Amino acid sequence: MTKVQKISKNITPFAGVFFANDEFNRSGLRKLIDNQLGIRISTKGYSYGNLFANFFNLFLSGGECAEDIQQHLRPTLEQIPGNKVASADTLLRIFSKLATENTAVVSSSKKEYQFNINEKLNNLNIKSLLLTKQLKKDNFYDFDYDNQIIEHEKFDAKKTYKMNTGYFPGVATIGENIVYIENRDGNANVKTAQSETLERYFKLLNNNKIYINRSRMDAGSYSKEIVEIVDKYSKLFYIRANKCETLTEKILEITDWQTVEINFKEYQAASIPFTNFFKEKNYRLVVMREKTADLQLDLFEGEKFKYCCILTNDHQPHLIL
Repeated sequence: MTKVQKISKNITPFAGVFFANDEFNRSGLRKLIDNQLGIRISTKGYSYGNLFANFFNLFLSGGECAEDIQQHLRPTLEQIPGNKVASADTLLRIFSKLATENTAVVSSSKKEYQFNINEKLNNLNIKSLLLTKQLKKDNFYDFDYDNQIIEHEKFDAKKTYKMNTGYFPGVATIGENIVYIENRDGNANVKTAQSETLERYFKLLNNNKIYINRSRMDAGSYSKEIVEIVDKYSKLFYIRANKCETLTEKILEITDWQTVEINFKEYQAASIPFTNFFKEKNYRLVVMREKTADLQLDLFEGEKFKYCCILTNDHQPHLIL
């Protein structure tokens, strides 16, 4: 005989979020958030941990904005035992209170930019990575820094170097984990106050007993002040160097080029001492070049080359990329 099974009308395609919500609580993230951000005084009883869980559940269920929790997902999320689901207005109002005021930063050329520095949320992010064992205390990690354009058309959007509008935050990563974000105007020069930004990054990591083995950065970090900070907090560093007149003269004096093959492509490589920033520092410049397809000969070198220079304190004989 066929068995008849009664099924609740509350069946949902987002049942997987129930397990994600259980893991969020079991991992201790909800408790950590409340401990770090403090207890909220609320007649509705929404804690910060509760509200963060709402946002996680929202995006895990395919929502794209806060309004989706009210218009599409609230009936589903309210089925999670013990889960309090706030309205979109409540979510946005409470999270706006976690924001910090912008800081005006004046560049060496007397231009003023707006930075946004939120130490509390960056610290919470690192403690969350430690709690979930994505990072471990007293370990040394490789650290990458870059500025990333966030394109948008908000009232405070500024035109970026790519001629679109948006923000230009500095972003630090360890592996695939973002460990620090500091927002900047879209038109801000990447070198402006970057040494101060990086020092905040490194100090926050050190305060959480996370240390840096190698720091890697592009040419936007090539300056005396930035190199000094990076060297202070890293065992080793690798920063792409801007090719200037002084460096060009030194590169043209190189005669001991070694031919190497990287990813089935042939390069010529050499290494020279670097004292442009600090005479007493034992830095070196690793130079790589490859022939271009340009048929016109170079007046000084005879052949056309494309160059890549990396400043480092690594003196191991292996080739550095």
